[in-house]
Amino acid sequence: MNRIRCTGLALIAALYVLSGRWGLHRLVSADTDPDPFLEPRLWLVVGGVLLASVGLVHLAHRGARPGETRLDPRLSTALLLFFGYMGLSTLWAPDTGMALEKLYELGLVTVMTLSFGLAAVRQSAERMRSAFWMVIVAATALLALAGVRQLLSSGGGARLAVLGGGPNVFARLMGLLALGALYFWQRRGRAWLWIPIAATGVLLALLTGSRGGTGAILAGLLTFLVVGRVPLRRLVVLSLLATLAVAAATTFSPLGKALNRAVEERFLRLTLKYEGGESSESKVYLSGRERLYASAYALGLDHPVMGAGLAAFPALELGVYPHNLFLEVFCEGGALGLALLGWVLLAFLLSAFRGRHGLDGATIGAAVLILIGSQSSGDLYDSRSLYLLLTLSACTSAARAAMPALPSPPAHPAVHGAT
Repeated sequence: MNRIRCTGLALIAALYVLSGRWGLHRLVSADTDPDPFLEPRLWLVVGGVLLASVGLVHLAHRGARPGETRLDPRLSTALLLFFGYMGLSTLWAPDTGMALEKLYELGLVTVMTLSFGLAAVRQSAERMRSAFWMVIVAATALLALAGVRQLLSSGGGARLAVLGGGPNVFARLMGLLALGALYFWQRRGRAWLWIPIAATGVLLALLTGSRGGTGAILAGLLTFLVVGRVPLRRLVVLSLLATLAVAAATTFSPLGKALNRAVEERFLRLTLKYEGGESSESKVYLSGRERLYASAYALGLDHPVMGAGLAAFPALELGVYPHNLFLEVFCEGGALGLALLGWVLLAFLLSAFRGRHGLDGATIGAAVLILIGSQSSGDLYDSRSLYLLLTLSACTSAARAAMPALPSPPAHPAVHGAT
């Protein structure tokens, strides 16, 4: 029964991370008004609540056994206060209708994050992580195949994205594919299988042309290597096989030309040699984000303590969202919102330090990927996987931290007559 519950929770959590705002109405027409009841995210959250009720029963009737997940009360409290305060800012939002729409999404994030923490208790930590990453790898691998097919059918001229999502979203998903493959490589070996899959994820992320997404992936991979304590010998194997996989893909497939085009256009010309309009001054092209950042910062300064209210940024026609998580929280929740978000991150760091011997490099790397990626793309709902990954890491690393230390072997008695 525990195995079924664990697999079901991992499936729900992984699909919740991947589903975004996609709805079944898109199968009919892209212009159809979205119906919340046709969005998988709603029913995934409902499934999480049902499993949380089962977790509460286990929590009430027995203690945790060695190797089982434990709820982190400090992180859960910090998350609840942060989400609660941002939801409360609806009361002083300039547009109640837009604020309520955003409050609905914030409610989904809150319920799913806390439900996942409750549903995961009294589960095998290793089984929980493995089931979660297995679903992530399987789903993102299918998206990768869809992306390659789309790229080849378009002649390699368009930026890579699938299912109506943007290139930044696809880059983030390919980063999760790479980290998931490395998770299984670290635990099960089979470098010939998992390392080429990880390299493919990074390659497809480069093909999106998303500079923020690529930087976030590199930070996530570096975090994996450091937290996972990958030894030098395995690091050499990883580097060699990844290089061979990328070289083979770019040499013997049409992906090579598309990759060269993406690197030249997005990473070299726009980032290093961009000429701004009629000016001869070279500068980095930020896709207009610098104006969004400036507007969000100015709005935050106008309401420095409590912010301008939920969804104030789009309500004041400054843009859809600031494309930066911290600036979004600052302009809509003020310094109080930023402090509560900082408390969430601090609570996680304290949890990670206590359970440092049980930390998983892939899960921490994925959290770093989402955190850094959220500074250049997405809004508060788009960063939903960050809070879920923090919860997953905290409750599974606590299982190792709570395990009793193995007794030291008894010293061998001295042999009579020995010198």
